[in-house]
Amino acid sequence: MRRSPLHRSPRLLAALAAVTSAIAAAPAGAGAAELRAAYLFNLSDVNGAIPMSWAGLAYDRSAGELYVTDRGAGEVRVFRQSGIEVQSFGDDEALGTVTDVAIREDGELFVLALKNGRAVLERCSYRGEPLAPLALRGVPAAFAKGFAPEAIRYSGGKLYLADKAHLKVLVADTDGGVQATYDLQAKVAAEAKNRDDARMTGFAVDPSGNLLFTAGPMFRAFVVSPAGEVRGFGTRGSTPGKFNVVAGIAADERGYLYVTDLLRAVVMVFDPSLEFVGEFGYRGEAPENLIAPIDVSVGKGQVFVAQGAMRGVSVFRVEIAGPDAAGG
Repeated sequence: MRRSPLHRSPRLLAALAAVTSAIAAAPAGAGAAELRAAYLFNLSDVNGAIPMSWAGLAYDRSAGELYVTDRGAGEVRVFRQSGIEVQSFGDDEALGTVTDVAIREDGELFVLALKNGRAVLERCSYRGEPLAPLALRGVPAAFAKGFAPEAIRYSGGKLYLADKAHLKVLVADTDGGVQATYDLQAKVAAEAKNRDDARMTGFAVDPSGNLLFTAGPMFRAFVVSPAGEVRGFGTRGSTPGKFNVVAGIAADERGYLYVTDLLRAVVMVFDPSLEFVGEFGYRGEAPENLIAPIDVSVGKGQVFVAQGAMRGVSVFRVEIAGPDAAGG
């Protein structure tokens, strides 16, 4: 494990002095919420912005820390809310090739990795030190066939493992006991023109235990309740609020959804009733712009966006105000 000193901070003073606001108004209408987004900084070290492409993001709400899976470097980097890097792990091959990480309230980690071509789940300390493998118990035989998880999330004391290619999600307790399984292929494929388009692009779980995912080839996003009720939203297009190549998805503490679009290079925001609120980012080379935003994570008023083209992770301050966003 390689630790980063606490003084390794992004150029906060310079970034804050040059904050550029990107304000996106909600569609006109009585009672509509209003989105205000301002670029803050990119995750950086003493050498400047850290170049990464299409990193994976996981936010620890308890500690206010962001875990960034830098797949190109084969490591996980951990940042404070301020952008300070506090540690990194995973580059010693003890865990295999890390694909995703989930964080429990007490800081214990659950790391999903590839070893010898197989997905393995490892319980780790908050420092990323392996403690013990975590074996799943009670997986239904029919569900287990071909199940190959690519993403892991934690919410409300439960682990959520997603097989994106086959639209399967397994829910387990933190000791590996299976509590629920979701095979969403049939429900989602019913909306697809081509059955091969029915696969997950981005995956997340909100604080209420709803499954969130995007299906890029279908120009759709979905919310699945713990009871299995599926709601889809999104329309193909290039205007504000429309989907072109949707990718990442996340939810904040109040149930607002954040969806990234690779081609339009924006982050779109939808309210809990799935109505479009506004968007920010837009394609360009300026610091406040985005290039191929692949993943998004949200916490404590900040939105973290992982991009392509070695643009790293951009951080925005977001506020949602209006009658429908009391307390925003």
